[in-house]
Amino acid sequence: MACTITDEYERRGIDAVFLENDRLRVELLPGKGGDVTEIIDKRTDTNVLFEAPHEWRAPATGTVGAPDGAYAFLDHYPGGWQSVLPGAGGPSSAHGAPLALHGESSLVPFETRILDAGPERVAVELAASLTRYPFDLEREISLAAGESAIEVTERVTNAGRVSVEYSWLQHVALGEPLVAPEASLSVPCETVHVDPDQTNDTARLPPGETFEWPVCETDDGPVDLREFPPAAERVHDLVALADLSEGRYTLSNPDVDLGVTVSFPESLYQYLWYWQPLGGFEDAPFFGRNYNVGLEPCTSVPNAGLDAAVENGTANELRPDETVESTVRLSTHPAE
Repeated sequence: MACTITDEYERRGIDAVFLENDRLRVELLPGKGGDVTEIIDKRTDTNVLFEAPHEWRAPATGTVGAPDGAYAFLDHYPGGWQSVLPGAGGPSSAHGAPLALHGESSLVPFETRILDAGPERVAVELAASLTRYPFDLEREISLAAGESAIEVTERVTNAGRVSVEYSWLQHVALGEPLVAPEASLSVPCETVHVDPDQTNDTARLPPGETFEWPVCETDDGPVDLREFPPAAERVHDLVALADLSEGRYTLSNPDVDLGVTVSFPESLYQYLWYWQPLGGFEDAPFFGRNYNVGLEPCTSVPNAGLDAAVENGTANELRPDETVESTVRLSTHPAE
């Protein structure tokens, strides 16, 4: 079929856009952060993205956050893929402003402009300006005929008159049935940094420790991060993968004959956050109901937020009128 684009619908009162070709159907929410909430592989009729189990809601019009710094993100989290700016993780603060968990960009509405309407290619441009940071954001999301891939190219410009620090996270969460004990993960990296604030009872890895990829030799036995334990084991770990030789990863499941490969510029995203709530996220809002992974290219560590990244020297800096650009590509394919 030819590529098509539709921008006449809403989801939970949020403006939605659908991009479609013969291989994929993609749902975007420009009215809430430009989230990518569905990437349906038509060959297997599978949404490869995680779908949040809790009753998430649209952010209130005209607000940039909620009173609680963590739930500004979580109350409105549908799953899927968010582009997170100006701070990854948190809550934290920067330049006199409090920043909620995962910053501001996933909560604001974006203006929509259709760039290509088919039949060989469809593309939409989303644009917004942040409130608590001087960032102008542009995001181009596209599908090409005959390709089983979505490409997201983003530009971030500092509209302020002073340099500012930032951390940038591609919050890509993959879910069932792609994520399952039968699946496996491949990442061309060398090092595993366990998040220093990981203290939940369902974590397998000790906080702040460093291991060699892919098997972490702990006092309680080896943990192979290429594998996904069943939900009954109630696992919840968070690590950052480092020393990447290439900016890519592949998650593949032979039981559903489906794989996903995500490629990204490793010169910008020097870390891959690996969030593993495999039945073990027992606190609000999930209460053990989610079985998914987040495989999230990021400029910085740790999960504590932007101020911690500034302190440890992993935050990036953007000068006045300077622009930084990123292209991330997610493709689906038969299992490897």
